[in-house]
Amino acid sequence: MKRRQALKISSIGAISLSASISSSCSKNVYFFHHGVASGDPLNDRVILWTRVTPQQAGPIEVMLEVSENKNFSSIIFSKKLQTSSLSDYTIKYDFLAKQYCDSDRGFFYRFRAGNAISEIGKSKTFSENTIAAKIGIFSCSNFPAGYFNAYQAAAEKNDLDLWLHLGDYLYEYPMGGYATDKAEKLKRVPEPLHEMVTLSDYRLRHAQYKKDQGSKALHKQAPLIAVWDDHEFSNDAWKHGAENHSEDGSEGDFYARRSAAIKAYYEWMPIREQQNKRRIFREFKIGKLIHLIMLDTRQFGRDKQIQPKDYLTKSGFNQAKFYNDLNSDNRKLLGTEQLDWIESKIINSSAVWTFFGQQVLMAKLKFPDVSKMLKSKEIPSFLKPYLKFLGLGIPSNLDAWDGYPAERDKLYKLMSNAKKGFVSLAGDTHNSWVSELKDKSGIKVGVELGAPSVTSPGITDILNLDEKKFVESIVKINNELQWMDPSNRGYLSLNCMEDKIIASFNYIKELEEINSEISSSKSFTLHREGLKLEEIKA
Repeated sequence: MKRRQALKISSIGAISLSASISSSCSKNVYFFHHGVASGDPLNDRVILWTRVTPQQAGPIEVMLEVSENKNFSSIIFSKKLQTSSLSDYTIKYDFLAKQYCDSDRGFFYRFRAGNAISEIGKSKTFSENTIAAKIGIFSCSNFPAGYFNAYQAAAEKNDLDLWLHLGDYLYEYPMGGYATDKAEKLKRVPEPLHEMVTLSDYRLRHAQYKKDQGSKALHKQAPLIAVWDDHEFSNDAWKHGAENHSEDGSEGDFYARRSAAIKAYYEWMPIREQQNKRRIFREFKIGKLIHLIMLDTRQFGRDKQIQPKDYLTKSGFNQAKFYNDLNSDNRKLLGTEQLDWIESKIINSSAVWTFFGQQVLMAKLKFPDVSKMLKSKEIPSFLKPYLKFLGLGIPSNLDAWDGYPAERDKLYKLMSNAKKGFVSLAGDTHNSWVSELKDKSGIKVGVELGAPSVTSPGITDILNLDEKKFVESIVKINNELQWMDPSNRGYLSLNCMEDKIIASFNYIKELEEINSEISSSKSFTLHREGLKLEEIKA
């Protein structure tokens, strides 16, 4: 049916003007199973997103509606949008909100297709006069590992202006893989059952995650700024491959897999796309209060991770070669293009606070000998290969910035030259961290807040440790580390003001049933003057 024919029929009352039009002559039926979302807010615009599920395949027309009132008594903006299987029936629209309302005060949006109406979402932009903001920080949300109660808790609290997801928004593993041991019991078996490799696989997994009750609740509550880490692709990804991508060709070409992952990510996330689809690093300004720089430490410029096992010889561990390779000035994590981009953005910023939203820990970190802290005498089989490295004093995680020390020094020097102290926001580890970051001379350059996971297992979920002994030991042997928590899941919230930030780690009570209760929290004050940290006693 041609468009003008449909409009002619609608004028005599046979079809409503707001009805969707498909290429099929038969009437289609639509559903909004995956909720709504908004993201990448600027001072004047924000991305609005949804996904339509049609009963019959074919192009679909969807109506976007925006109102300043939740009951939509007055609609200030409406627009017909098109989607199809080419974008997996997702819809993204970059809404110029400031042109239609006082968008920094917030507004509501929804989508229509046929007789179906989506949930109502709430979003906003940030004016140049913003002097306070509440931001949620999330990472590592593994669907089969438990319910997304951290999302639900933040949504119910309803006090976030914005939330960040620092990566591992979803996981690539098959049923029977990492953190799936309780999946059947929880009715959270991954879709598809096999590992994500193709575009269809990544789309199915994104769709499953978006159906989660907690996910839908938070996505509709506030705009999101997200960046990917490795599991949106494959474990321990770098620019030319990944630890969890087969080298025998059984999983196909890595670049094809990466392209499929990126296409699905842009379809299913409320994110503004750039010309180079691999370039996800970008900046946001929350008034003159915060300059947020979202980095890609994962796949844009990263060289392959160093593996300590490769330095084992018949005569022992070759420390000289290990440290020579580790400290090489040629090892890249961000890459020259991204470092140059950071420098250009920093120079032009006069914000009170500078945040780096990124994936992996910047802090220098070594683990104590955890084999001496196990409650059981039986050493887990997966830990045995690493025992030989525990006494060598090498960094504990070479997938983090510790694996790229020269690149970290370059960033620290860049920030020092610009006279910019900064706050690093990190995900990836599944545990909570508070650290004071120092350069090679021992001068403080910033503070790092490492967010806990939403569901992914932490250290004490994997190892039966004496938790108190472990925490005391790891803080003692790492002079940058001020505090950490290895056992709780949840999210980090930042109450940002001009003179200080209140950083609160909010821990959920339950993972294995739907329960949004916060069981405990831990808070710190970060003072602007000197980036001084102060623990808030309960």
